[in-house]
Amino acid sequence: MLVIALVSGGILAFRPAPPEADLVFWTFAQSHADTYRSIIAEFEKQTGKKVDIQLVAPRAENTRLESMFMSGQSDRVLPDVVEIEITNVARFLRPPLKEVGLLPLNDYLQQGRWDQKIPATRLATWTKDNVIFGLPHDLHPVTIAYRQDLFQEAGINLEDAKTWPQFQQMCLQFQNYWRAKGYPTRHAMELSRSTADSLIIMLLQRGLNVIDQHEKIHINDPIVAQTLAFYAQLVAGQNAIGAQSGNSGIWTTDLLQGNLCAFFCPDWRASDPRDFAPQLAGKLRMIPLPKFESADSPTSTWGGTMIAITRNSRHHDDAWKLIEFLYLSRSGLDARLKVTDILPPLMTWWNLPIFHREDPYYGGQKIEELYIQMAAQLPARYVTPFTAVAESALTIVIGRATRYVENYGTAGLEAQCQQWLDFVAADLNRRIQHGRFDN
Repeated sequence: MLVIALVSGGILAFRPAPPEADLVFWTFAQSHADTYRSIIAEFEKQTGKKVDIQLVAPRAENTRLESMFMSGQSDRVLPDVVEIEITNVARFLRPPLKEVGLLPLNDYLQQGRWDQKIPATRLATWTKDNVIFGLPHDLHPVTIAYRQDLFQEAGINLEDAKTWPQFQQMCLQFQNYWRAKGYPTRHAMELSRSTADSLIIMLLQRGLNVIDQHEKIHINDPIVAQTLAFYAQLVAGQNAIGAQSGNSGIWTTDLLQGNLCAFFCPDWRASDPRDFAPQLAGKLRMIPLPKFESADSPTSTWGGTMIAITRNSRHHDDAWKLIEFLYLSRSGLDARLKVTDILPPLMTWWNLPIFHREDPYYGGQKIEELYIQMAAQLPARYVTPFTAVAESALTIVIGRATRYVENYGTAGLEAQCQQWLDFVAADLNRRIQHGRFDN
C-alpha cells in the first residue's frame, strides 16, 4: 500500500496541472451542462478564452453563492457566470440594488437591442426596480395536452371547451362514459392536492401573482378565493375531474395506462411523453388553457431559469460574450434543440422553419406554433423572497378546501376560503415586515 501511495503521489506530482480557466460557469441542471459542453470548444476557439463549466447541485449553488456574496469573496472563488432556477432568484435580489451580488445587465441588453427581442413579461421576472439582473433561458408557456384518442372515443372534443366550467363539464362526461365502460379509476386530468403548482398556473393566467414585484400581498384577493374554491372541487367531491401522479416516469405511465388523460404542459414537459411513453405517438393533442373570464390569458407559465454575471467578476465583457454565445447565438440554439423542446425566449427565432413543423407524436399538430402563440400572451411571473412561503401556505389552504368539499360540499366554500386566505395574508404581512433587508 505504501509503494502504491508513493507511485500514485509521484504521478500526480509530475502530471501537468490543468490550464486555469478564464471564465467559470455554474449551472444546476445536468441537461444544461451537457448542452453547453457540447459547443463550448467553438466559443473557446472564437475568443481564445477557456471556460470551466461546473455542475453544482441547486441547494449547494444557492448556499455557496449567498455565502460568497455576503462575505465579499473575490473573483478567485466566485463563478463569473451562473444559472439560477426561478424559485431561488429572489434571495439574490433581496438586498438594496448596490449590494446585489449580480451585475446589472441593462446596458448589455440595450447595446444588442436584446431587450426588444425578448418578451418584457419574462425580463420582468429577473428585474428589481427596473434593473435587469438576468437573461431568461426560457418562457415556459403552458398548454393542456390530452389523450385525444380516449376523449374522442367518449365523444368529447376538448377544443370546444373555452371556459373552465365548460372544461370541467366535458371532463365529467368523459369520466362518466369510461366508468360505464368499466374504468372507475380513469380521471380526466392530472391535478395536485399536495402542491399549489396547478392553482398558481390558473392564478397567473388571471394576471395575479400572490405577491407582486413590490412585495404587495394579493394572496387574499377575492379572485384567489374564487379560483381556489373552483380548484378544490376539481380535485375533491362529486364533481372532481383530477387526480395526482408523480414525476416524469410515473405520470407518463398514468398517461399511457389511461389513468390520467390530460395535463398542464409547459414546453419543458412536452417531451416527457415522447421519451417515456413512445406508444402514444399520434394519440396526443394540445389546446390553450380554458379561461375563467374573457380578459384572462389563454396560457400561463411554469418554471424557469435565468443566467447572470456575478458583480465581483473581473471579466464582465467576456462573461457577457459567453452568455450571448450560449443563449443568443445560432450555435446555442441548435445545441439546445437537440435535447429539448423548450421554446427560446428570443422572438426573432420564432420564424425559423423548425418551429413550424408538424409533430408526428402529437398527431401532426404544430405544437411549437401553439407555444409561440401562447408565448406572445405570456403573463408576468414575479418571485420575491416571500413567494415560496406564500405558495407553501397556499398548499395548506388547498388541503383545507378539499377536506371542506369532501365533508360539506361546495355551499359556503368560497367564503370559507376567503377567511383562510385573509389569515394567511396577515401572517405574510408580519413575516415581510420582520424580514425586510433594512430592518
